[in-house]
Amino acid sequence: MIRHLTTKTTALVAGAAVLAISATVSADHHATGEQAMPERPAAQIARDAGRKPEQVLAYLDVKPGMKIWDHASSTGYYATVFSEAVGPTGKVYAQNRPGGWERLKDALAPRYEAMGNVEPFIGQIREFEGEDGTFDMVFTGLIYHHMHYTENSGEATPEPSKQFFAKAMEMLKPGGMYVIIEHQAPDGTPRAQSAGWHRASLQNAIDDLTAAGFELVGTSDVLANPDDPQNVHFRELPTGRDTSQRFIAKFRKP
Repeated sequence: MIRHLTTKTTALVAGAAVLAISATVSADHHATGEQAMPERPAAQIARDAGRKPEQVLAYLDVKPGMKIWDHASSTGYYATVFSEAVGPTGKVYAQNRPGGWERLKDALAPRYEAMGNVEPFIGQIREFEGEDGTFDMVFTGLIYHHMHYTENSGEATPEPSKQFFAKAMEMLKPGGMYVIIEHQAPDGTPRAQSAGWHRASLQNAIDDLTAAGFELVGTSDVLANPDDPQNVHFRELPTGRDTSQRFIAKFRKP
């Protein structure tokens, strides 16, 4: 179970699928006699109401023993919830750029060491030299809006992103999942405009990932917000942080 959810509503809405994941993770921890993981930081717990981690984990079908790449992990919100879900037999790689890691390492390094199944990776994904075909999931949370547009690419997929998707394809097992969570812009919005809002359209994500050879598995409205007009910077929403309309899209490596 994800510890310290801030409201009862999150757990109730998640339903049977969430309970199944929670029970599996808890049973796995008890079966191994593992010590309790470090408590999640209060700053992360405060974001659960908006990020709905148990419902997201249920949709992504995260299970004990999985190996996950958390790209642009930043302060480790998703790395932490993935860590609990995959349990002691799983592994999470929390990727950050060197500059970001320098700012965060004093807080994150001891936490990750205590968690036991999270390994920081500092550098670009292309620099990862682990064995190909071993990951169950490559996760990009709220970073695709930086990947879907450059001035040189216009409405086409940027070349660096094509290389990123190709590397992710190599890292994943057959049947492994590439996952995007992103602040949503309306379909048909020019990429330059949506990038300016720090958003991306679902259709752009589908176009880019299927062109890279992935198969669309499905999408979820778990993080939908009908009150978000989707045509402003997500930080300008009067409802505050973690209230934007966000899509979740799952893609499979054939």
